[in-house]
Parts: sequence; structure tokens; C-alpha cells
Amino acid sequence: MRRRSVWKTVCISAMSGILMSGMCFADDGGSSAGASFLDSGEYEPQLEEVFVTIPGMEGECSLLWVSDMHLCAGADDPDVTDEHRQDAQERYEMLRSPSGTAANDSWELLSGRIDSYGADYVIFGADMVDYASEENYSRLQEGLDRLNTPWIYIRADHDYGRWFSDMGIKKMRKLQRSIAPQNKLWTVRFDAFTVAGLDNTTTAIADETLEEFRALCNEGKPVILCTHVPFDTGSEDCAGLAALSESGWDDRVLCWGDGDEYDTSQGGNMKEMLDIITAPDSPVCAVFAGHLHQTWDGSLTDSCTGHVFSAAYEDHIGLITVSGE
Repeated sequence: MRRRSVWKTVCISAMSGILMSGMCFADDGGSSAGASFLDSGEYEPQLEEVFVTIPGMEGECSLLWVSDMHLCAGADDPDVTDEHRQDAQERYEMLRSPSGTAANDSWELLSGRIDSYGADYVIFGADMVDYASEENYSRLQEGLDRLNTPWIYIRADHDYGRWFSDMGIKKMRKLQRSIAPQNKLWTVRFDAFTVAGLDNTTTAIADETLEEFRALCNEGKPVILCTHVPFDTGSEDCAGLAALSESGWDDRVLCWGDGDEYDTSQGGNMKEMLDIITAPDSPVCAVFAGHLHQTWDGSLTDSCTGHVFSAAYEDHIGLITVSGE
């Protein structure tokens, strides 16, 4: 695996332009089935590297992507009701890495590794827990407490889901807020670009979120959009995205798009988001997502690239490098 030195620099340009991206994996060509353990015993996840070019930008910034960790306490979880203990245990057994490591143990290893990448920010791209429970949130918090790298946490259905317990929505929200604010739009501004994170894209965003995003797009900087559910713009490359989703999810296209599982054909706020992304003068130069537990890389438009990262419980994370070259 290519080593990256730890750096801290300021990105000082604010020029927009066409973004170009590329992807590479570890030096085994991506053929490894999952994470490896180095001779020293150090945990080494599969790294999906994506490169974003913003013409005129000086310096280099990096973002680490982690999504679909699916922390799951299983049948021993005190919040799980008796009728769902078998369901929770089946989830616990299913959510293992290719090497057989349970998601909870993988998170303990990964959270101890994150700072070593020297990223400027970590994007937790949702489904970090498999369902809402105090035990799962506690596991998540233990890992977050290890981090010195700043982070944002966009959530989705599994983060909010109360499927296996009788937890009330007020308690769930209180637990969520103990970990991080429930920002409908997370914003991180660098000098040359802005990162925007949409919360809970397994449902349509609220009117105020759409308006806030529109205002952000009018600030004059390129925007890197982070979401959980991918966007299907109907581009030639997105045909491959749809086929990939169908192959892994019972012929369902688990994206926001015309006729997809998250359908935009009848209009609404998510159709408006797609219109912003696909507009000829759109500042959105890259869209990053998870949700599919599969890897995809392609063009959403002539000036906007897309990447879908595979699942962290399967020992995949992403490293996004943004630079002017």
C-alpha cells in the first residue's frame, strides 16, 4: 500500500473548474478480499483512493470516508426485545468482514487507525450502527473518542432505525445528539472548495435543507457533496451504477433517480437536488456516497464525478485527495 505522509497545509485558492478523478486500491490491485493484518499486527483496511482535481487550487487536502460500519450488539443487546433477539443475532453474524471479524471488533481496530492517515476531515457517511440502541451508540462513541481528526456524521435509516427495540423516538434522538448534532446539512469550508453533507438521504430532504444547499452553491466555490444514497443522473456511466445495484440488491436500483428505488420521477426536493447537480453551471464537482456495500466510480455529468464506497464492516474505507494537480 502506498504510504502517505502526514501533512497540514492551507488550501488557498478558490477557483472553480472541471473536476477529474481516478481511483486506485492497495498495491495488490484490489484483489484482496478484505483487510489485512501487517506483520506488526497493525490493522490495514482496503483503501479506495479517489483523486479530485480543482484547477487553480494550491496545496492538497484529504478526506477520509467511512460508512456502513453497521455496529451490531446482537442478541445480548439490552435494548433488543425478546421477539427480535434472533433477528439481532442473525444481523450480528452476517455483519462480518471477509476474514470473519465482527463489525464491532472491526470498528475498534479501525477507529484506532484513522488518525494515522493524516486526513483533514473524516466523513462518516451513515449507517455506522445497524439499529438504534444504547449499546450500539456506546460502541460508536468509544471509537469516536479515540479520534483527533475532526469529523462530520451524516446519518441514514440504520442510524435512526428502532426496528429491534421498543425505544421511543425522543430517547433515540437524545442518544443521537449525545454523539453529534443532527445537522440536516453539514458544511465544512476550505479555502478552495466546500464539503456539504446531507443527513438521512433514505428520505427526501426538507425544504429548508434544499434552500440552505442552494445558498451554499451560490457562494462561488466548488462543492463536494457527501450523501448516503447515491444519485443516478441518467448518465452513460450511471447505467453501470444501476446494473451494479441490481446485481447485488434483488434487481433494485438503490439510488435517487428517475424510476429508481428512491424515485424522482414525480418531482420533489430530491429531483431538485438532481437538477442542481446536473445544471450546466453547477458548482457540484463530486458526489460521494455509500449504501450499496459495493464500489462504483464514474461520471455523473461532464463536470461532476461520482464514487460509491463499499462498506466499512467489510474493511473498506475511502481516502479522497483534493488538489490542483
